[in-house]
Amino acid sequence: MKMMRPFWRIRVREHPGKVDKPAEDHDTHLKIGLTRFTLPTEDVSDLWERIRQNHHPEHGKINKRSPGMQWYWVAAAVLLIGTTLSLYLADPGYAEYRTAFGETKTFLLPDGSTVILNANSHVTFPKDWDWRPVREIWLEGEAYFSVVHKKNQQPFKVSTQGGIAVEVLGTTFNVYHRAVETKVVLNSGQISLSFPVDKKEKKILMKPGELVEYQKDTYSTRVVDPHIYAAWTEKKIILNQTSLREMIRMAKDNYGIDIDVPWEKMLDQTVSGSMPLGDAESFVNQVARVFQLRVVHENNKFLLKEQTQMNLIN
Repeated sequence: MKMMRPFWRIRVREHPGKVDKPAEDHDTHLKIGLTRFTLPTEDVSDLWERIRQNHHPEHGKINKRSPGMQWYWVAAAVLLIGTTLSLYLADPGYAEYRTAFGETKTFLLPDGSTVILNANSHVTFPKDWDWRPVREIWLEGEAYFSVVHKKNQQPFKVSTQGGIAVEVLGTTFNVYHRAVETKVVLNSGQISLSFPVDKKEKKILMKPGELVEYQKDTYSTRVVDPHIYAAWTEKKIILNQTSLREMIRMAKDNYGIDIDVPWEKMLDQTVSGSMPLGDAESFVNQVARVFQLRVVHENNKFLLKEQTQMNLIN
């Protein structure tokens, strides 16, 4: 399914039997490209006054034969209502923050909370947070949240596709959600994490230092150093028995680049240490250096080869 705004996601959630319809409506509204237009109050009053004057007083219906009847006013009224509805559906009042490949940004949310977006990520949230019972935000990608506690106890909720939700009052935590895998690490405070397991909602109360990994209806929990998972916010990566397979996945997610290796067994190699984050080419060179490999750039792809291979080629 195409990426849709939260309004359309709610429609899919409420009408699971009509999954294709919201997507079609969403695409239609995007293609229309209507601009917001507000009819002045005096014009609206004049419009309805003309319709009222052409209403037949005896029969209680519009007189189709009246020479003074101007049918285009009726059509205009219908069009006005239809256009207003279309504008409401097309723009339900959501804001969006987004990052490109290789880019991280810090955004201040309307309630004073902050979100640091990792590369190739975006968040969407309603503009009228203060009028809602929950400050809900939708995430695709990876983000680090520092949530402000509000005096009215208004919860803060991070939702992702697949029915995964993190709900807090005030705390700091990291959420990773790409493809079918989700990771949540709690740095401080307390959060309630919910996700579907066997078509039922599973809820976990997380403590600082805990990591929950969720994938395909299964989950695992373990204690970790949360700073390792938030190191990207400081433009670096901390490697802790990190595999080459994971680094290649990171290159695809954060930089949009493909890295190949000649043998599958190479992907299981692991390293520990740290490396700075830069642009795409710098990232590949750093990966090659820590794994003691050589980089070959061919056919718009990066190929990592072992040093012995390069010596044989040379």
